[in-house]
Amino acid sequence: MIHPPGPEHGPVPDAPEQPPIVVGIMYPSAWDIRPASELAADLDAVRALDPRLEIVDCRYVEPEELRTARGRPDAATRPALRELAPVLTAEQRDLLARAEIVLVADLPFDVADLAPRLRWVQSCAAGNGQLLSAGLPTERIRLTTAAGVNGAPIAEFVFARLLAFFKRHRDLDALQDVRRWKPAFGGLVRGKTLGLIGVGGIGSQLARRAQAFGMTVHATRRRVEVPAEYVDRLFPPDDLHEMLAGCDAVVSAAPETADTVGTMNAAAFAAMREGAFYCNVGRGSFVVEPDLIAALRGGRLGGAALDVVAAEPLPADDPLWDAPNLYLSAHCSSAALEHFTEVFRLFRDNLARYLAGEELRNRVDPDAGC
Repeated sequence: MIHPPGPEHGPVPDAPEQPPIVVGIMYPSAWDIRPASELAADLDAVRALDPRLEIVDCRYVEPEELRTARGRPDAATRPALRELAPVLTAEQRDLLARAEIVLVADLPFDVADLAPRLRWVQSCAAGNGQLLSAGLPTERIRLTTAAGVNGAPIAEFVFARLLAFFKRHRDLDALQDVRRWKPAFGGLVRGKTLGLIGVGGIGSQLARRAQAFGMTVHATRRRVEVPAEYVDRLFPPDDLHEMLAGCDAVVSAAPETADTVGTMNAAAFAAMREGAFYCNVGRGSFVVEPDLIAALRGGRLGGAALDVVAAEPLPADDPLWDAPNLYLSAHCSSAALEHFTEVFRLFRDNLARYLAGEELRNRVDPDAGC
């Protein structure tokens, strides 16, 4: 007869100790402007998902210029960029050697070699070019983005720019500055057509708001056979110029890939309606900036707004500063206070999926680069 272990039959053997699942928090701390208590609460909520989780706070930050350069599709062909990368500290090397999961904005080149146990990288941003240049994803390491986290705040920002243009807010401000009581009547947004280049997390939020304002919405997307909510008509990417010709305002919210660089060039601006409005909240490489300036100076465009530019930060002597009817902002169309609350909500959901062996949200397709 076999007796169960107990006091009369010897001690019960201890269950084998499970190794920790090391999670690295590596995004720039300066980006998270919330009270420290909110970050602490988010980290506690992450720990509560599984007792094996070991959270290590060890930030890795690259200069903005390097991050922008690494985001370009040709980054892998520019070996000089490696010389600009910061030297890893001993703490960073130790974390990378142990980490299974990391939440990041940047990662060093050849991270797969530095992090042999790494299995999943969650970006805190929608863009992923700088992480693709780190050699991700691989067969071993999954890469997910924060696409959709900023959809609502960026859509609100775009509509603020769009309404300011159509309602002539700059003209009203100029009259106030010189204390002149003179009407400057704007036009209706209702009845106008908005064109969207990209209907992902941001574009879908824009379409929803445009419909609420009584606008017609056109958009480009690879899969035109699948309807998009709040979009009246879908165009394939090859028909971009046809779509541009029918729009009073156009917004780019597309990811950066080899196919999207320089999309908005002289021919694209020439295809737009005279006096139309253009806005880019996607990637700076999407626009050929001299062509945009020429379209503004020549009157082809009535106005434009850029929250992203090719060289960030924008040099003080860049001609964009002097372009007429151009609204410039320093990559700040998101809502900073709410951003990381939403990032951690996505991260917790994806982490629960990871622990359960389920498919992760926003997983990067290495063939499409997005």
